[in-house]
Amino acid sequence: MDASVSEPPTARAVTVSVVIDGRLDAARARQVATLVGRLGLGGVWLRQPWWPLTTPAMSEADTASLLGWLAASTPVRTGLVVDADRTDPASLDRMAVAGGISIALSGAPASVARWQPLFARGLTTRGPGTAVTELALPVPAAAPATAVFLPCSPARDLASELTELTEVTAGTAIATGRPVLAEVPVSVGRTVAEAQARADADDLFMLTGHPAAQGLFGTLEECQATAARLAHAGVTELLCYLPLASDLADILAQLRSIAIGASVLRPGEPPSAAPPPPDGWGGRRVEA
Repeated sequence: MDASVSEPPTARAVTVSVVIDGRLDAARARQVATLVGRLGLGGVWLRQPWWPLTTPAMSEADTASLLGWLAASTPVRTGLVVDADRTDPASLDRMAVAGGISIALSGAPASVARWQPLFARGLTTRGPGTAVTELALPVPAAAPATAVFLPCSPARDLASELTELTEVTAGTAIATGRPVLAEVPVSVGRTVAEAQARADADDLFMLTGHPAAQGLFGTLEECQATAARLAHAGVTELLCYLPLASDLADILAQLRSIAIGASVLRPGEPPSAAPPPPDGWGGRRVEA
């Protein structure tokens, strides 16, 4: 990915979060979320509905149940990416959870506008005990948004979007500290060839865009450097789509190294050393 983006005056820390793959069933999704928490990553996100690629393993009721479990049981923040083109705003009322969640809306401007009246009076409680603590909207992210959202797509030019965001909305987004959330496909490997093979084997990246053009791609060191460049361009959270692989637990562990490296690495500097595994880490695997 060409990350030759302009750098804002002060770079902010970037967190790395995981979007749970909708092709996993609820039990395996919980396992992934547990690993994300153990690794200390930034957050766990669900997507409603899942990409129109394959039939998702979970129904809307399963997603609502999982969302509630995440908000109540995981030590990291819980979020919901909503495709406003394909989701009825009333569906949020059916997702009552005990705790706060973040919401990021994607879709055509008219579709996003249908959702905004739900938050017209600020970040409101929709169901019993359900508080929307953060609302991220695509550019231009007007009130009541508290964050800017950069959804992924095959045609996206992330570098240009970040440059435009810095130049056009500097007074209302980056310069005032508003979080900037970016969806990114991820394919990391011991070699570039391994990362390429992972990406080529998963049809998900036909919809999100290829990791080499849209997100984090290559070796651990290359992914660290790309994440650092995105952080210095103004991104504060990366919402990561991962290949559905048998060694998903190991990929999650590499995300932790990417997150730590990006937090201390400045563009042009050598990558940081990989951190040790968490205490008790046993390399559990999630089978596809």
